[in-house]
Amino acid sequence: LRGIDTRIRYGKLHFMLYFRSWDLWAGFPSNLAGLQLLKEYMAKEIGVEDGEIIASSKGLHIYDYCWDLAKTRTGRK
Repeated sequence: LRGIDTRIRYGKLHFMLYFRSWDLWAGFPSNLAGLQLLKEYMAKEIGVEDGEIIASSKGLHIYDYCWDLAKTRTGRK
């Protein structure tokens, strides 16, 4: 994670995230979940509603050890 840009617009807190490199299988789900919880906490503390997450990454990847799990999970052999 290289940056979290925050913005309050129309009474909602929004996060714009930038990851230099992102592990699609192991990192992506847990990173988004944790950052969503942070955003909800921050929104509550400052008295605004929860908004959107917009995320980008320069490099999204899956490590070799995860390919079989990813294929199984997506119904591919």
